[in-house]
Amino acid sequence: MSQGYCTHDRRFLEQFMAQEYQVWFLPCAVDRVRYEQRAVPEGVRGLPPLIAAPFPWGARDWLRALWRFGQRLREIKPDLVQAGTVQTGGALAAAWGCAPLMVMSWGSDVLTVPGRGFWMRRITQFTLRRAHMVLGDCRAVRDAVKALSGLDDDQIVWFPWGVELDRFRPKPSALGLRRRLNWQEACVLVSTRGFEAIHAPMLLAKAMRNVMQARGDVRVIMLGEGALRPQVERFVVEHGLADRCLFPGQVCHDELADYFNEADLYVSATQSDGSSISLLEAMACGLPVVVADAYGNREWVSHGQHGWMYPAGDSQAFEAAIRDAVDQRHLWEAMGRANVAVTSRRADWRESVRSLTAAHRRLLAGWSGRNGDGRPTNW
Repeated sequence: MSQGYCTHDRRFLEQFMAQEYQVWFLPCAVDRVRYEQRAVPEGVRGLPPLIAAPFPWGARDWLRALWRFGQRLREIKPDLVQAGTVQTGGALAAAWGCAPLMVMSWGSDVLTVPGRGFWMRRITQFTLRRAHMVLGDCRAVRDAVKALSGLDDDQIVWFPWGVELDRFRPKPSALGLRRRLNWQEACVLVSTRGFEAIHAPMLLAKAMRNVMQARGDVRVIMLGEGALRPQVERFVVEHGLADRCLFPGQVCHDELADYFNEADLYVSATQSDGSSISLLEAMACGLPVVVADAYGNREWVSHGQHGWMYPAGDSQAFEAAIRDAVDQRHLWEAMGRANVAVTSRRADWRESVRSLTAAHRRLLAGWSGRNGDGRPTNW
């Protein structure tokens, strides 16, 4: 069970099918943005969302979702439930006492959401403490889960979700954007994080305005969709930068590597991440990066070796890091090689996902039964 349906959900589902599991996929809600254009993989039994509306929900929606999830449990009688995010699918599964239960953290749900108030922290702790195993994607997530839950080390499985290295690699782009837009001599930055508040797109837009006013050769590609896209586009037009910014929208995953290979630098204004897949995909394509000095980013990026880091939330430092990246063109090639090397060594999705398969087997081996409504009888 997942909060919605995105490319990362699909990748996990493909791996489950490769293990010859019988797989049901249940989204909690309808996504505001359709992040994944493809249907669930062949053989997966896709179920309709619990609530046909996006988050945030009201109290009645939560009660309906809880009741409908109980119905699904009685129908399916699953041998294992994997559910995320912590405060959505994970919380519903924990409330029903699903067992064995693997709660899947998506990074910010344990890194920053518990700090938003008393109830968010309590819901997070309730969910994690009722999990039999928690899945995360970096050490920072592991440490946060341990602090919030008190789970033992062997109950927390973490690995970078990784990159499909045969797809994300340095190669000629099939898009021809530079030629079509007459950007052959430009310095092109790319952001793939979308336009929701968590990714701070206005912070990026304001920094790019200032950099572009100082450097006439800078261009930016801002991929994705989200509630703040109209605001960002208005800002760009108001400052006379429309011909220097490209908004392709939500592109299919198969085209994403081509956009990275059109660019010189990857930039992200997101302030909290686990092992960001967008970051790893950009690094695998040989791009130097500009990212916040926070959480999972520190496990992949060393300032001056793989790119430029700035204190999270510091708008002036963010702009300065972009200026340094643009000005220090002589470092790009060496950084690109270093980024390809580190992702090849540590971020191969096919290797990483073996840890998940092993965790499933270990979890199932420790489970001795269930009753008819999908709740535990013995662990």
